[in-house]
Amino acid sequence: MDLKDKMDEHEMRIGAVERDVIELKKDLSEGLTRVDQSNKYLREQNRDILKEVIKRNGLADKHDFEIKKMAKTNQFKMFGMIFGASGLAALVLDIIMKLIK
Repeated sequence: MDLKDKMDEHEMRIGAVERDVIELKKDLSEGLTRVDQSNKYLREQNRDILKEVIKRNGLADKHDFEIKKMAKTNQFKMFGMIFGASGLAALVLDIIMKLIK
C-alpha cells in the first residue's frame, strides 16, 4: 500500500467519524427537545395541581370558618334559651306566689 492509498483510507475513516458525530449530535438534539417538551408538560401539570390545592385549601378554610361561626351562634342561642327559660320560670313562680298571698 502506498502513501496515497493510506491517505485515502484515512480520509474515509475521518469522513465516517464525522458522519457518526453529526448523527450523534442530531440524536442528542432530538432527545433534548423531547426532554424540554416533557418538562414543559410537567410544569403545566404541576401548576394546575398547585392551583387546585390552593383553591381547595381556601374552600376548606372558608368551610371551617362557617362551622366555627355556626357553633358560636348556636352556643349563644343555647345560653339565651337557658337564661330565657329560667327567667320565665322565675316570673311564673313570682306571679303564683303573689296570687297565693
